[in-house]
Amino acid sequence: MIAFASITLLFLLFLMFDAIYPFRAQKVNYSRVIYASDSTLLHGFLSEDDKWRIYAELTEITPELRKAFIFKEDRFFYYHPGINLLAVVRAAWNNMSKGRRTSGASTITMQVARLLDPAPRNVRSKLREMFRALQLEWHFSKEEILQLYLNLLPYGGNIEGVKSASLIYFGQSPRALSPAQVVMLTVIPNDPNSLRPGSNYDALRKRRNLWLSRMKGQGVFADEAIDDALAEPFERRRYPVPNAAPHLSYRLRGMPMGKYGLVTTLKPMVQDKVENLVKNHVRLLRSMQITNAAVLVVNNHTREVEAYVGSAGFDEDLFQGQVDGVKALRSPGSTLKPLLYALAFDQGLITPKMVITDVPGNFNGYRPENYDEAYRGKVTVEQALALSLNVPAVNLLDRLGTDLFLNTLSNGGFRWIGKNRQNLGLSVILGGCGTTLEELTSLFVAFANQGIYRPLKLTKTNEKSINDTLCSAGAAYMLTEILTGLKRPDLPNQYQASADLPPVAWKTGTSYGRRDGWAIGYNNDYTVGVWTGNFPGNGMPELNGSDCAVPLLFNIFRALNHKNRSDWFAPPADLDFRLVCSESGMPPDTFCHHTVMDYFLPGISPSMRCNHLQKQYVDPVATMSYCRNCLPEKAYKEVLYPYYPADLISWYNEMQIPYKAVPPHNPDCPAIKSIGSPTITSLTDGAEYLLLYGRKQQLMLTCNTENGVGKVYWYLNDRFYKSVAPSEKIFFTPEAGSYKISCSDDRGRNSDIVVRVSFY
Repeated sequence: MIAFASITLLFLLFLMFDAIYPFRAQKVNYSRVIYASDSTLLHGFLSEDDKWRIYAELTEITPELRKAFIFKEDRFFYYHPGINLLAVVRAAWNNMSKGRRTSGASTITMQVARLLDPAPRNVRSKLREMFRALQLEWHFSKEEILQLYLNLLPYGGNIEGVKSASLIYFGQSPRALSPAQVVMLTVIPNDPNSLRPGSNYDALRKRRNLWLSRMKGQGVFADEAIDDALAEPFERRRYPVPNAAPHLSYRLRGMPMGKYGLVTTLKPMVQDKVENLVKNHVRLLRSMQITNAAVLVVNNHTREVEAYVGSAGFDEDLFQGQVDGVKALRSPGSTLKPLLYALAFDQGLITPKMVITDVPGNFNGYRPENYDEAYRGKVTVEQALALSLNVPAVNLLDRLGTDLFLNTLSNGGFRWIGKNRQNLGLSVILGGCGTTLEELTSLFVAFANQGIYRPLKLTKTNEKSINDTLCSAGAAYMLTEILTGLKRPDLPNQYQASADLPPVAWKTGTSYGRRDGWAIGYNNDYTVGVWTGNFPGNGMPELNGSDCAVPLLFNIFRALNHKNRSDWFAPPADLDFRLVCSESGMPPDTFCHHTVMDYFLPGISPSMRCNHLQKQYVDPVATMSYCRNCLPEKAYKEVLYPYYPADLISWYNEMQIPYKAVPPHNPDCPAIKSIGSPTITSLTDGAEYLLLYGRKQQLMLTCNTENGVGKVYWYLNDRFYKSVAPSEKIFFTPEAGSYKISCSDDRGRNSDIVVRVSFY
């Protein structure tokens, strides 16, 4: 009864002191570590106090580790309340009888208390340590205490914890340790500065073998395993802490993470494959003074980034390897064109087989040129996108409106464009803006997901992201069909060798000045974005997306999908197909004799019948045309003439390409029409032209007219200047001041512009 009362009193006193003097250990700063999606350690960083103190999860503490440490340090760990009274009495007797300290009585729990709250080694500190051990046992489980112990043990220098020691001394995780390595981890903390591997090989081996022998027959390891462990050699070198995926690791280093680290979406096998492919590819590019590349690989189903390569070599200071090419702001070249065409599909402006013009144009002073500086006259929409023609793209953006295009890009995660859209114009479609590889890749991931955008995932978090529809599923499918049909540079000539290559929808881009070469592609499973170039921004004559980025793109796809998949994107419900005239891409009329199949969006795509031929009234010898206002009662006939836009006619005339022209209109026609007036193409309405004083510089006058116009008349400030053929270029020498420039055709239609001329 007295004993029970004493125990109760002691317990109540402990509770009182526990409340008065709560255990406040120093905060443990663990190393910041980055993991792959399969929990493989990718990259480690020193803790805030410059220690390699990598947190080990309970699942990483193997039964062998647990049994070895408990056998060596505290065999009654699971049975005492934090203090082993028998060990205390035995240690006190031994020390007093021999007059010096020969043994200790510290339990694992007491060692944890000392590691968490260091203090000088004296009797007072020992009593305090014992009290703190009781507190630890009261507030934490045995497994939590053992985990703390194994995470805080010193292993020499700035290495603490069994996981850090396992990685640095043995180059592997605690799960993969051999019995000999496990026992080495138990003995090093007794004298970490002398026994750490590399400092005293013989002493460490003897201490290891001593404890291996003591463990024989004790059930810690099988006897056969101990015999093997006694003969096991160990390396004297120190392994580096893993430093894979450095660009992503440094990017995520500042993010909030638990003491165990941050888990990314990277897949080690994919990351390793892509890194090796990038290094090998850049070796070839450097012979052309193109020094770097960056790659992003995204799983389309989860939107998780499975490979993140910011440069060809993080440690290559000569080539600015520490720059993260995935985040670097660059000019996108032509890689934004697919979104433009997708939006135009949704706005009912075009369909894939529709015929448009590829001729020089003037868009309020902006005169784009094609990449190859050539023009093709009439092309289909799918040809214009497949060939990445610049002038049709600018013309289409002008029709669509830059506001819709830029707002869609902003909603699709293009941050620089979103901030600067008020200052951007038509040149944005040719790369006149700033984007990143990450933004461009996420755009193509949206195409692979029926036009729905969500931010890419870099970490295994449960954060919900908001979807944004960039284009319809039908538009995304039409886009995919066009981009899949491009001629691939990796296909061999023999079918047997190419049958298992994965299908890919892809697009290239080359920025102005040949500073950036892009290639971005996707299939059902993956989207891959590739950038090639020089981080300082210097251009190279050989740098372009087709030659520099595309080979790497398809090498990566072959590594990801080494076998062709039977499933591909299926046409969505909002898409249908129809027969269209091959001459215009519009629903055929009675005079259309050649038709092709074309996709379209019902209720959205243009449904006007084909007009590639138009009925004209001409005299019997086809030298004069009439309209209904001047049609004679007889001596005329109906003839079908091809319809050509005014800019196409002007280009035909300039290039001397023959075409069937409508005869000049009846000069005595009483009707004067405003529709179809000449378009002045050489000067921009409202612009100011600065000319060099004393050089007698001239300004050029050119225009576009409709088919059938035989002559145009030019006026300067309402005074007649010259009459010429519609395709003829003329010049005048201006003086300083404002000029009203007028152009009239032989049907009486007129257009005016006003410009200002100044000299300097």
